[in-house]
Amino acid sequence: MKQHVVVAVVFACALAGARDARAQAQNYQPIRLDVGIAGAYTPSYGRAGFGAVLEAKFNATDKIAAGLRFDGVVSFGGSIGPEGSTSVSVGAAAATLLDGEYFLTTSSVRPFVGMGLGLYAIASQSIEASDSNTSVSQVAGRYFGIAPSLGIDLGRLRLAVTYNLILGADIEVRQNVGMPNEELTTYGQSYVLFELSFRIGGARRPPPPTPLPAGGYYNPTGPYTPPVTPPAPAPQ
Repeated sequence: MKQHVVVAVVFACALAGARDARAQAQNYQPIRLDVGIAGAYTPSYGRAGFGAVLEAKFNATDKIAAGLRFDGVVSFGGSIGPEGSTSVSVGAAAATLLDGEYFLTTSSVRPFVGMGLGLYAIASQSIEASDSNTSVSQVAGRYFGIAPSLGIDLGRLRLAVTYNLILGADIEVRQNVGMPNEELTTYGQSYVLFELSFRIGGARRPPPPTPLPAGGYYNPTGPYTPPVTPPAPAPQ
């Protein structure tokens, strides 16, 4: 419950800040949608997989975007426990995050840094222990987490790396080494996403037309033609 309250408060603050800054987004369309695929890797037990990413953002200023992020991954393989005695076959996770990004430039190539926070849904996993003295404890459910990211915008193409740090969703492996001794090892379920996305909307606006001096006009087939001053009347 506390996690939901925190997310709701942060979301309200983000919306208020974006609304106040709406008039400042001068050079980009206000709404952008990024849709893509991702490769996933769980460092704690060497598991790899794949997933999808969806981000909907509001360009509050030329360098700041804020909105929502959704991603989901399915992972395969990996091992935990002493000398890899416990195998993990399949796992899945999904994230719903508030996300903000800061772009370092306003050119066609735009490096950015980002930060997300929100809830992660962890599904139960298939785990098999090869040693009868080994027990595994895992809890499926929802957990709070944060997601720092680095990336680069290349027009409609977007490349990013996001580290999804999930808090409290550890897998515990207990190894009995003789009563009453017991070894406890924990393995986090945080994962890294390597993302390839495509942008819809949020493009740079075309520059406004150059104002013309009074009386002049542009010739489509030639340069600007200044106004013609009529000759002064001949003296009488």
